[in-house]
Amino acid sequence: MCCHLWLTVYDREFVFSDLCVLASGRLAGKMGTMPILELDNVTKRFGGLVAVNGVNLSLEKGALAGLIGPNGAGKTTVFNLLTGVYAPTTGSIRFNGREIGGMKPHQIAGLGVCRTFQNIRLFSDLTVLENVATAASLRDAPGLWNTVLRTGRFERAEADVLAESRRLLDLFELPPDEFAKSLPYGDQRRLEIARALATRPQVLLLDEPAAGMNPQESLDLMRMIHRLRDEFGLTILLIEHDMSVVMGVCEAITVLVYGQPIAHGTPAEIRSDPRVIEAYLGSEMTEANADEAVAEAVV
Repeated sequence: MCCHLWLTVYDREFVFSDLCVLASGRLAGKMGTMPILELDNVTKRFGGLVAVNGVNLSLEKGALAGLIGPNGAGKTTVFNLLTGVYAPTTGSIRFNGREIGGMKPHQIAGLGVCRTFQNIRLFSDLTVLENVATAASLRDAPGLWNTVLRTGRFERAEADVLAESRRLLDLFELPPDEFAKSLPYGDQRRLEIARALATRPQVLLLDEPAAGMNPQESLDLMRMIHRLRDEFGLTILLIEHDMSVVMGVCEAITVLVYGQPIAHGTPAEIRSDPRVIEAYLGSEMTEANADEAVAEAVV
């Protein structure tokens, strides 16, 4: 667990400096009348390239929402803005009413916004248990001197982290002592979600969680997402190209095209929206053919 111990110290160094930020965010969340996560006219430019342009998005607590669009639409850029990888060029990003646009990723994770990645980013040479424990230590790190001296407080924190990590692995039915790189692809996806949950987020961002999964694994994923939302009280926003997953899981969907939102609504509204049909299938398709193609895409 040497890597876990080092990350315990490392994370604590950052999280300690942000205790007031964390406390303020939790108090704001208890107000109950504001969205838990909100983007207000957010734009991100990279030189002359406008990757995201005037995006507005509001998530209520407990929402299960989707963000879809063709390749290059700006979906992952939105996730990077929400998690502090990028700072917005203009606009506001608020979590529990608190401005988080421009904060560092570790600060935003400490507040309660966590994500998975389109390309799996596990610690491949660590065990499954160690992968989850490194994330769990974000909340339970005992501090530098307690860790160096291995005090009773450290031992208790270590035991709590391992117990919580094993509980999550039991939930996902993952083997704790296997190396992450030895897991099948679908299990690596589930491990990444388990690791994100170990930070005890309020908002979970899933970037193409069904990528590379077979139909049965995708069906299991859909059930799992609903279960996680209900059991952990999460707000979930996902990016996904598998329309059967999007339409089967999400209660509200926002569509991006060239960095701009073109539609927002329920799955039924989105699948019949002419702007969405044109963005995905082209403007020359007849209405009858469009209905048939969309139905095939989302069934």
